[in-house]
Amino acid sequence: MLVITMESRTLPPSFFPPLQDTVLLLLVMLLLFPLRVEAGVYQWTDEQGRVHFSDRPVTGESTEVKIKDRSRPSVQDRQDRKLKMKRMLDVYEEDRAAKKEADRKQEKERKKRKRNCLHAKDRYDSHSRATGIYDFGKDGDRRYLSDGERTRHMQKLKAEVARWCK
Repeated sequence: MLVITMESRTLPPSFFPPLQDTVLLLLVMLLLFPLRVEAGVYQWTDEQGRVHFSDRPVTGESTEVKIKDRSRPSVQDRQDRKLKMKRMLDVYEEDRAAKKEADRKQEKERKKRKRNCLHAKDRYDSHSRATGIYDFGKDGDRRYLSDGERTRHMQKLKAEVARWCK
């Protein structure tokens, strides 16, 4: 027997229904109200060619439309989705790593081109200011280039500058 006191008034025990009656009432209410209501969906076309949808057939030409079940995906569907997402993320990570490697190689190539450009320009400048350009012969002695050889040599140096300094 339960007795509750409020402001010095005592409520009788019959004021609260027993727990068993409450549970029974709840079960009856759940059985009376279906948890999922399904109604058919019908489609028809009017005289103007417009398509209409309704919950009951309007004309004899009304056709019932099958609606896909939007229920919760199964465990297998969720696992398949996780696996697919993981594969997609792995591919994305591989792409990022490949792009990073390509960027690193491109930066390395850019630095090499810059270094070779500076070297080619320095050689061209120093050879164009020199009064005489020599080469070493087979015996190791200096051999100065003739005017024609010097012109060809300077053209080669200019081509090297153009090659590395694009």
